[in-house]
Amino acid sequence: MENVVGVFETAGWILGILALYLIGVISVGLFYRKKIDVDDDLTLASRQLTVPYVVASNIATWVCAGAIMGAAGYAYLFGMQGVIFDPYAPVLMFILAGILFVRPLRKAGYVTVTDYFNDRYGDKMGFLFIILQLASAIGWAGGQLVALGIIISLTTGFSLQLAVIIATIVVIAASALGGLWALSRVDLPTVILITIGLFIMLPVIGIEMGWSTFFAEAANWAELPTWAITPVAEDIGGYLWYGGLLGVLYYLSAWAALGLGDITSEVVLKRALGAKDESTARTGFILSGFAYLIIGTIPVLLGIFVFTWGLDLTPDTAEYALPWIAETFLHPVAGVLFVVSLAAAIVSTSGNTILTAATIFGHNIYGTIKPDATSKEKLNMTRITIVVAGLIAMGIALYFGTIYRLIVFTGAIQVATVFAPYVFGFFWKKANQIGAVASYVIGLVVWAISFIMLYPTTQEANIGIIEEGVVYTEWAIWDALYMSLIPGATASIITLVVVSLLTQKMDPAKPGKIRQSA
Repeated sequence: MENVVGVFETAGWILGILALYLIGVISVGLFYRKKIDVDDDLTLASRQLTVPYVVASNIATWVCAGAIMGAAGYAYLFGMQGVIFDPYAPVLMFILAGILFVRPLRKAGYVTVTDYFNDRYGDKMGFLFIILQLASAIGWAGGQLVALGIIISLTTGFSLQLAVIIATIVVIAASALGGLWALSRVDLPTVILITIGLFIMLPVIGIEMGWSTFFAEAANWAELPTWAITPVAEDIGGYLWYGGLLGVLYYLSAWAALGLGDITSEVVLKRALGAKDESTARTGFILSGFAYLIIGTIPVLLGIFVFTWGLDLTPDTAEYALPWIAETFLHPVAGVLFVVSLAAAIVSTSGNTILTAATIFGHNIYGTIKPDATSKEKLNMTRITIVVAGLIAMGIALYFGTIYRLIVFTGAIQVATVFAPYVFGFFWKKANQIGAVASYVIGLVVWAISFIMLYPTTQEANIGIIEEGVVYTEWAIWDALYMSLIPGATASIITLVVVSLLTQKMDPAKPGKIRQSA
């Protein structure tokens, strides 16, 4: 892959400030260690998160390499149609979660979302949910460590592998020592820092390239209508150049993958469970949605800016648009701020996802293996698991970085497997365990079959993207994977309703704490 970003002249400053930041992260972990006596203290910050920390922690977890560099890259390639997946679908997710789900979850006193599935449907459904969450959390953390290593290596020339190892050690130390207490406190300055960096970049690039020219001539690599956020006529692009039913499937999946699928996510909902009360959880998530909308839109505009200006990137290098802006146009101090803030956001994301994986193991799996385990024993097991999960994530980053996107897709596949049981469990008293398990299995099977059926078509649609007559396999695979979510989710919903109704006598629905408090 061509490197369009050169080593920054301020590389030494970047490394120095980043080193101070990492030392600060560990120091915060040491400071908050004294607040941790039981497992809830580590994993949920003693359920004392206030609105600012809920919002900051949500944003820091979500504003990662994909949301910042990826959004700019996809806006460069496809305009507004390319960024529905991120940042706009997550805005929907935060607001829907805030309005409908986080308050009752917090009121029920669950430690994990797995507790909800166990309580509402039974251990079988809880186990199926755990499989997705562990794969998603550890894979996501590993992918973020890959991104961190690449960013540091590109801008400073520092060893990618050594950057990953150092970052992993820091993340493990902060998470194991201070847990969500420490991570949430680090998240607040991280969000402030990256917001300042982005708000510096936007006017600088706007003045340099000209606002009037930008709005008059805004364009993108795929030659789609730049500002269209919905499907357009097939002859001018449809949705990402798919027309008819395929365009509709792709468009719906763009909103559903993260906008609906991640409503069930342990990583997302941890701040709701750690909020000091139900009102704080609800307010924090709704505000997170609006904050993410503002912050996430800036990389989108910047990506469109640099294409319109004339920067020549390929689909494989489009994600380097923001580092290129920082190197080319920003004052050295602002460039340092951007790189350090982006690295800090990735560290926060990695820490939160590793803590999530460890919480699931320490609270749910270990609690099942040893039902009489004390809270102190669960705390110790969670800390041990943080180390193990962190090392596995590091292994993915160092040796298996190329499979990151496939692992992270386990977050999106939730819309075809656990979304229906999750939502219906809140609002339909007849949803039962047999229906939920059948819904999960059928949704997954229909999704897989749909992928097999759609893949030949998406292959044909992606011929000649990079090389004349050659299929761009990466895009063909991802197009089919995402389109298949909608048939899978539809089958999952229908199965849940039909099977639950047919099996009420043999498997009476469990109201759970959610239904009892409704």
